[in-house]
Amino acid sequence: MKLRLLAALLVGMLAGGALINVLLGEQVDRLTLESSALLDKLASTEKELQQVKASLANRQMRSITAVEVHVTLTAGKEIPELDQAKARLVVENKVRDWLHPLLGQEVDRLDHLLIPRVVDRRIINVDGRRYALKVILVVVAERTVIYLEAVPQKTSAAPGNAPVEQEL
Repeated sequence: MKLRLLAALLVGMLAGGALINVLLGEQVDRLTLESSALLDKLASTEKELQQVKASLANRQMRSITAVEVHVTLTAGKEIPELDQAKARLVVENKVRDWLHPLLGQEVDRLDHLLIPRVVDRRIINVDGRRYALKVILVVVAERTVIYLEAVPQKTSAAPGNAPVEQEL
């Protein structure tokens, strides 16, 4: 009798632990992703502050002090929301890294067509999913803004017309 009671207690503890893991696991994932996004935003803001300070020293020049990236995923319901948020974050960070050399450049002397050429048609792998980037709009000013569309890819590109692939 005591053995059955002990077995029932043990099964109850295991079932309760598994249930708690399922219920809190998604919240932990969301909070981890949000923390990562906030840390990236903080790092970006610190870089921007350094560029603003350098720009103030050279006040007569209008130079690029920040690069802002806005990504829209064209994925439907087939990709979970958490994976979409992670993909958006990875794409934003990678594009910001690609465009980092623009910081400090004079707005008037910059080749404005350079920015779409750097980003457009690039492929990024995020957790086994491939996303093709398409530039929608670029606003070149002291705070340069680029709007992108990330399209999930099902098949590989045709030979001879293959975009540059970036592994993550």
